[in-house]
Amino acid sequence: MVCGECERLPFDLPEAEEELVAGYQTEYSGIKFALFYVASYLNLLVSSLFVTVLYFGGWDLSIPYIFVPELFEINKTGGVFQTTIGIFITLIKTYLFLFISITTRWTLPRLRIDQLLNLGWKFLLPISLGIHDMFPIVTGFMSYGQQTIRAARYIGQSFMITLSHANRLPVTIQYPYEKSITSERFRGRIHFEFDKCIACEVCVRVCPIDLPVVDWKFETDIRKKRLFNYSIDFGICIFCGNCVEYCPTNCLSMTEEYELSTYDRHELNYNQIALGRLPMSIMNDYTIRTILNSPQIQIKNR
Repeated sequence: MVCGECERLPFDLPEAEEELVAGYQTEYSGIKFALFYVASYLNLLVSSLFVTVLYFGGWDLSIPYIFVPELFEINKTGGVFQTTIGIFITLIKTYLFLFISITTRWTLPRLRIDQLLNLGWKFLLPISLGIHDMFPIVTGFMSYGQQTIRAARYIGQSFMITLSHANRLPVTIQYPYEKSITSERFRGRIHFEFDKCIACEVCVRVCPIDLPVVDWKFETDIRKKRLFNYSIDFGICIFCGNCVEYCPTNCLSMTEEYELSTYDRHELNYNQIALGRLPMSIMNDYTIRTILNSPQIQIKNR
């Protein structure tokens, strides 16, 4: 309820419909974006306080704490101790709801509009109207029972993964003497094989910004395209991987190279010679100490 009211993931459907072209996520930066960001968390904090006070007892606690003032020899006559404990209990409940909302945003993907309507109209609404007719509730619970159990299991596993990552200690990498091992599907610098390219320009069509530059000429005697130059400007590339996925001859592939810093941005415009260079794997470089993402496991090359 708190996530839906504050329009946070996975219930931020109003922002999801506009985030690609509009909305404060893309239209604002600097202090304006910071104000929107702080306002969203203030809204979450106030909503958690309302839920705590209205539905979860507020400052009341079912566990007795009478022995605490006698243990620390605190005088209860002025009511200061009860007030302090009440504020402390309210803040604990509020931060518990904050933790649940933030962890939910870390864990669950965004819902589609049909999934949210299905939950509201077919599940929550019959429960709210169950006083008048109990039969739809029973049939609804029977139909949704298996899906609910499966979803609860998957959500529980997702929360465990999120909590394990939150408990992970940070790893300090002494670059460039130490480098982290990239994942299998890491989107690094694009590798280009000149001999495989047929100049079909599929990569240009699927690129969101028409980035690859293909220079070719049609040879009338052999009735084929002859490729002269092929270049990609990595200063503009967003590494979406569309050109690699849709290439019919697999002449494009992603590498694990991510060191593309330079003082002159024009040097990031790679031609077919620079694109054809294969990077040296950090696993095979004996001068570099490789480190996995996990802080408990480290691999040393000999």
